[in-house]
Amino acid sequence: MGRRLCETLCKAESRDFVPCRANEVKRMQNTGYGLIRPESPPFVPSSVYTFPDLEAIRAYYAGSAPGYLYRRNGNPNTDQLEEALCQLTGAAAAVFAASGMAAIAQACFSLLKPGDHLVATRHLYGGTYALFEQVLRPWGISVDYVDMDDGDSLAAALRPNTALLYVETIANPLLQVADLEAIGRFAAAHSLRWMVDNTFASPYLARPHTFGADVVVESLTKFLGGHSDVMGGVCYGSADVMTPIRTLTVTVGGVLSAFDAWMTQRSLQTFHLRMPQHCRNALALAEFLRGHPAVEQVFYPGLPDSPWHAIARRVLFDGFGAMVSIHLRGGEEAVNRLLRACRHVALAPSLGGTRTTVSHPALTSHRAFSPAERAQLDIRDGTVRISVGTEPFEVILEDLRHALDEAR
Repeated sequence: MGRRLCETLCKAESRDFVPCRANEVKRMQNTGYGLIRPESPPFVPSSVYTFPDLEAIRAYYAGSAPGYLYRRNGNPNTDQLEEALCQLTGAAAAVFAASGMAAIAQACFSLLKPGDHLVATRHLYGGTYALFEQVLRPWGISVDYVDMDDGDSLAAALRPNTALLYVETIANPLLQVADLEAIGRFAAAHSLRWMVDNTFASPYLARPHTFGADVVVESLTKFLGGHSDVMGGVCYGSADVMTPIRTLTVTVGGVLSAFDAWMTQRSLQTFHLRMPQHCRNALALAEFLRGHPAVEQVFYPGLPDSPWHAIARRVLFDGFGAMVSIHLRGGEEAVNRLLRACRHVALAPSLGGTRTTVSHPALTSHRAFSPAERAQLDIRDGTVRISVGTEPFEVILEDLRHALDEAR
């Protein structure tokens, strides 16, 4: 079906991106075009596939014949994307889902059962917190939230039934960086599985499975898709851990659409170009923001005075990410003045696109937390999260400088 399964530029151990052309000759022979093949991988929208007879159906289910049955069970575009993601990350297998939250949920339901105990970072995306509190806890999973960088607190939270640790590489929204090395050692010493949401870092900046993470989850909607036009999620890791996640995903039906798979594969072709520009712009913006009188505090792990800078230098590579957060003086009123003064930067409750956008965590990503819980996490009415895009930096700077002046 179509041309070679992996047309993305894949990051090798040298950290240089090189074309992946494994098994290209075999794939060319199977295209149906001989040596003439489409330059772009074809999009295959079919929901079902036909078979010549019952023996062909039996061969499919026995695994003795390749092919496809029904889109929920598999699709050429999803298979192509899986190979591309595995080449990009170095993981053995990947399972896709209809959204990032679906990927997290399907991984949790595969790794946990009623009666288990989950230990999660207290610096957590609001949607994940809602999943843990509104779905997993009523299902019979007990949950504790701790500072993952505090080994004593982490050890004190363990119970005999602790089954999983959960952390974010770069936390949403104040960008605390998890010490993946230390967490990996802790998990190994206590024979615990651990899962990492790597969305803010992306595989460009971090490979948590190289530190021992059993499952890495990412929102394809963010930097992997990168253009605010994809909805999807992915789990990746070892084949034995991915097998039950894949089975559950197919069974419950929360699969990635063929079109979103095709769009993500297209986006991966520019991933190695977009991410360095995101990171350069974010660092430059963070340096500007910490000198502006309207800004009370800047959160960015690339700043040398960030409390997470030393950890970031150890666990991240090729930059410090595209996200910058600030506490704006004047609270919600100042945020509104900022937003109304922006001409290019827009308010959007997501991130990872090529255009710079801002969000208000208290009203969007972290609204599942109570006001008291947000206060404990230092998420304020004046907190603004900035997803720094790939525009020329002067465009971002001019717009935000003008808007910040108006917000004072």
